[in-house]
Amino acid sequence: MKRISCFVACAFGKNDVDEIYKNAILPVLKSMEIKAYRVDQIEHNDDIDDKIIELILKCDICIADLTYSRPSVYYEAGYFKGLGKSVIFIARKDHFSPKTEDVYGNFKIHFDLQMKNIIQWSSTKRVDTFKGKLLSRLKLISKPLLQRIEKERKQKKDQQDFLRLSQKTKQLTIKTQLLKFFKKRFWIHHRFNLSNDDYDKDISKFSSKSLNKFKKYIYSSITLSATKKYLKNNRIDAIRRFNLEHFKQVNHNQLFISIRKIPKSRLEDLYPEAAPIVEGKVLEFSTKSSLKIRYLFISNIKSIEEFNKELEIICQELI
Repeated sequence: MKRISCFVACAFGKNDVDEIYKNAILPVLKSMEIKAYRVDQIEHNDDIDDKIIELILKCDICIADLTYSRPSVYYEAGYFKGLGKSVIFIARKDHFSPKTEDVYGNFKIHFDLQMKNIIQWSSTKRVDTFKGKLLSRLKLISKPLLQRIEKERKQKKDQQDFLRLSQKTKQLTIKTQLLKFFKKRFWIHHRFNLSNDDYDKDISKFSSKSLNKFKKYIYSSITLSATKKYLKNNRIDAIRRFNLEHFKQVNHNQLFISIRKIPKSRLEDLYPEAAPIVEGKVLEFSTKSSLKIRYLFISNIKSIEEFNKELEIICQELI
């Protein structure tokens, strides 16, 4: 399982900074099973600036020790914040009181960070209070990260479970979810079969009620791969030749569900005159007889959870 990782930015070659890292920061991170990265304590053969950027991009959170006012620490913390990630600021206690003899400002918190809720440390031996405050802050900012990691873990498991299914079972599972989706929203399911070999034999029809009349229709079909021929043969305007009564209704929608990805170029070739409503997912098309049809596409299905989300997105204007 993925662990939270922490980039520690601090002054190098300072005994007290090394001690507070060893006696307090590292033990607290280990207690929370957070992986610590401090660039001067990592074996590497890279340019140090490149390694720092690599670690900043890799890590989830940053602890920035402002002690000794190292410009590099301010830069690294700013880079981290610019990525939208959380930074915990710490500093030695005496840096909060300006000193007249400190001409170069090496022992103070600079003005642009003075308003931050910085955690103070003083002794490198009596560190219990500092450890408690650091632990509390880490728990606060780690909560959404842990939730994200758990969500990613579940998504990966769902994808693996779906991948193990046979193609037939995948299609059956998707169809079951589709029926649940419309049933939950009180749409009526109708099933009809077309006898012509050129067409899908199992097209589902869903209808909504409005003022006791059916006003909206969605025709859906599920396939392993929506080839150009498949899409062309199963278009609503293509099967209108059967003169089915429901084609006289006002709102027509057709949902193509393909387990494999439908290339954007394929849709552009088949529907050059269609106006995209949601890029790559929904196209609106008018036939020569002025019948307005909306085509909806769900493809590249990795899990049932992802399918349900896609279904919610593309059908939100219709439900």
